Amino acid sequence: MLKELINHFQAMIDSFQNDGLNLNSKQSFSKRTNYLNDVYQLPNGQEVRMEIGQKRHISEVLEIERQSYNGKTPWGYLALENDIVRSQQTLYFVIYHEDEPIAFLGTRFEITNIHITNIAVIPAWQKQGIGSLLLALLKTVANEEAVSSISLEVRVSNKPAQHLYKKLGFQVLRIKKNYYHGDGEDAIDMKMELSS
Repeated sequence: MLKELINHFQAMIDSFQNDGLNLNSKQSFSKRTNYLNDVYQLPNGQEVRMEIGQKRHISEVLEIERQSYNGKTPWGYLALENDIVRSQQTLYFVIYHEDEPIAFLGTRFEITNIHITNIAVIPAWQKQGIGSLLLALLKTVANEEAVSSISLEVRVSNKPAQHLYKKLGFQVLRIKKNYYHGDGEDAIDMKMELSS
């Protein structure tokens, strides 16, 4: 728990420091996405809808976390509220099938990099292209923002996610020891360099 609080606190500090450095500071990161579509088709033909995360989405993001992480919510309400509502440097995508929230992606803008803070797809919708869709949307945003990379951490035990990230072009940078609170599992730090 303490490790999680330290990580969230550090992320908030980084976000506050970066707020003043943002070259496009006229608008928050999440408001600079009007070029994205609202509706997308998955490889299986199903249609899904994407919304940009706002305060009203927090309870749905928590429910996606509960379903994806065996009843746990790695990012609690306050951490999500700080990220989604108070930070100018974050962007969340929430994916719906009809009215059911089925996935989300949380990110933080870091001048030359977009860092993925969390990505989750509920079990019933996994392996249907939603993770790839979320990362494709983020890549579109990264190109618009003219950043040079996208980064993330993933549990060493999460082989399916690692496989997806490697397939999409992420490279392993290093292992972060005892990264995850609760069980102290190591994380793999990964980055995708983007061509200009």
